[in-house]
Amino acid sequence: MSNQVILEKFNLAIEYMTLLAEYNYKLIDLNMIEPFRIEDKEFQPSSLVFERNETMYAIRSDWTRSLLNYNDSYFLDDRMFCYFGTVIRDYQSFYQAGVELYEPSEVEMLKSIQIHLDFVKNKIRNQGKNITALILNNDRFIDLFIEKYDLSESIRTLIYEKNLSELKNQLEPDNPLLKILQARVSEQYTLLASEFSNTEELQTIEKIKKIADQENLKFMIDLSFKSPQGYYNGLYFQAFINYHTPILSGGEYDNRAFGIALNIEDGGLL
Repeated sequence: MSNQVILEKFNLAIEYMTLLAEYNYKLIDLNMIEPFRIEDKEFQPSSLVFERNETMYAIRSDWTRSLLNYNDSYFLDDRMFCYFGTVIRDYQSFYQAGVELYEPSEVEMLKSIQIHLDFVKNKIRNQGKNITALILNNDRFIDLFIEKYDLSESIRTLIYEKNLSELKNQLEPDNPLLKILQARVSEQYTLLASEFSNTEELQTIEKIKKIADQENLKFMIDLSFKSPQGYYNGLYFQAFINYHTPILSGGEYDNRAFGIALNIEDGGLL
């Protein structure tokens, strides 16, 4: 790794964390080795868990889980955190940067999305690049469909698997959920709005769409869109420079927490 790349990485960290500190985010740095909690077993790779002196530890593989555990352990007064540091995944180390918000208002969530879009836009402008698209979903839409049309819970798995053939077997041809899943992604927002226009979930998405429209981003909802991180259980979104690698990822988790992560090294800002 060249001197220039190393300097760019740490200059990025300083610029990002300075900006978030100006918005009253608490800057935080944690030890990469942390006590292992059994409730994290679902999210923590077993290869990063080890035992010392009859105590189980884990190497940090994800800042969201680390910060959530830290906040739960110390009952911090701060609600908005900003981080930059190393994580270990698939036997490789790489840098992550992002924010975590606990019990945020809708205004705080939307403002954080805007801050990150602006930050990325300013960083990539000199590279001749632009953010082109924002795609999102809210897992609670599936809950709403299941409740409204008295559907089986197995429908959820079929949606995430994009198993349209089996969904056709289980749903009536005129079922609105099936119609939405068969529609183009660009059409799903309009169809969802006709089903759930008065819900809190749809109203929040309308406000995110307004941000996307102001930024001239292609805006899409995809009911089968799901984070690779299993703890996200509400709104989830990604913003793209191209259509392969997200530059921003974020969403809701753990009942009233919200996070956004920057893509730094994997086709991201560096």
